[in-house]
Amino acid sequence: MIKIHDKQWFIDRIGKRIYREKNVCNCEVCTTVHKEGLIITDEQHANYLYDCQELDLIYYENTNRKIC
Repeated sequence: MIKIHDKQWFIDRIGKRIYREKNVCNCEVCTTVHKEGLIITDEQHANYLYDCQELDLIYYENTNRKIC
């Protein structure tokens, strides 16, 4: 089940790895982020990922559940 996170969820994970809930396309970047996750580097990055969730419907989780 998809869970929409608030901005604080992303901020709380600065320095931690999160995973996309599904792969959005087959480009190398999207495929790598889906498989390996990404580390939120700072508050600006956290805000960007929150905006992507809101605008592009890209969802993230704490673990990689391999949902495709």
